[in-house]
Amino acid sequence: MSGPELLLDSSIRLWVVLPIVLITLMVGVCRHFLSLALRGDSRPELEQLGDSQVLIRSRILREHGKYIPRQSFIMRKHFFNDKELGFFKKTKRKVVPKNPLTDPSMLTDMMKGNLTNMLPMILIGGWINWAFSGFVTTKVPFPLTLRFKPMLQRGIDLVSLDPSCR
Repeated sequence: MSGPELLLDSSIRLWVVLPIVLITLMVGVCRHFLSLALRGDSRPELEQLGDSQVLIRSRILREHGKYIPRQSFIMRKHFFNDKELGFFKKTKRKVVPKNPLTDPSMLTDMMKGNLTNMLPMILIGGWINWAFSGFVTTKVPFPLTLRFKPMLQRGIDLVSLDPSCR
């Protein structure tokens, strides 16, 4: 090696990695509860709830039908799949997906979700940039061009210091 070796302090785990992990964890918890608070009260319609319950009952019958008597299984199967009177044959519901561009409440919900994800990341990035300016944050195993050097050694304006270990 032509230049001096970069040495890392052994307490870097305590003073650098641990605060970043703790702050990221706390921001994640705060973001979770903030998104719960900002989320709109979306209650399912009674018809949708009934349909989902019928689908669950039919799935349970399909999976566990071998544990009940054969006559009981045939009666339940007839209730769901009879050619004329079966629940799935006579109940035809058209599912109309909502277009988020025409529903303002869906647009505001999407905007709230994006905001609760983007704003904490900007704040954490700014804090890390402020807290660790003047440090070489990473050593990479390939040479860097002069345009990429400031990313890894922000606040250290030395031409002789190279963050790449070749």
